[in-house]
Amino acid sequence: MLKMMKRFAPTPGIALLGVVLGTIPAFAQSSGSFSASVDSGACVLNTSSGALSGGINSLKTVTVQTPNSSQTALLIRPSLVTGLFTDTQISKNSTTNITKSSAVAAVTVHVTMDGSPVAPDTPIDPKHPTNGTVGVIYDERFQQVSSNVFDQIAACALLTSPDQCFFDLILSTLSMHSGDFVAPNVGGGNHTLEVTWDLSCFVNGGTVDCGTVLPSGSAAACVGPGVLTVQQVKNFSQNDPISIK
Repeated sequence: MLKMMKRFAPTPGIALLGVVLGTIPAFAQSSGSFSASVDSGACVLNTSSGALSGGINSLKTVTVQTPNSSQTALLIRPSLVTGLFTDTQISKNSTTNITKSSAVAAVTVHVTMDGSPVAPDTPIDPKHPTNGTVGVIYDERFQQVSSNVFDQIAACALLTSPDQCFFDLILSTLSMHSGDFVAPNVGGGNHTLEVTWDLSCFVNGGTVDCGTVLPSGSAAACVGPGVLTVQQVKNFSQNDPISIK
């Protein structure tokens, strides 16, 4: 005896559910390749003097491959530990009378893709974007100390040693900073991402090498450890476009 098999036609509700479920993977595919560069070299803060040492000078560049799509964007995140040291001193003796001293220390980060700046970084010369970037401040400090108290102490003017009438102010900090840089509509191909930074130090208005110790004060800065992560993302047409001003 042959068994009769009934054929069931899918109901409209089930067919519709299959169509809806079939569209989910297309919308969920919002990210692609990921890469990172890590350097664990650390800045060290001396807990007795506040002096900084160690750190790193650069991070390895990262190359990512992207598909040929106008919706492809890159989320670039440099995370850096930064250290700042400032030392300001006023003093008076028979030959010296320093009543005001200032120091500045700063870390400025630069992010480029294929040699051009990545927002919010901007080019120094918009007509030639590969000629350098303005950079983004990750850390900056201005410190100043001033006083006229030594002018009121007649004995200070008779001293010959610089270490008898003085006032010294030292500040030293380590902190972790992470910022997002966005490169929209990168197009297909291989792209090279690079993160660099400048250490800027000033004492009494003049530029000094970071770490230089001067009689009237000093300033220093350092970076490390550092991490650079790059993630490919999608800016779908149904989303607001990426806005950079």
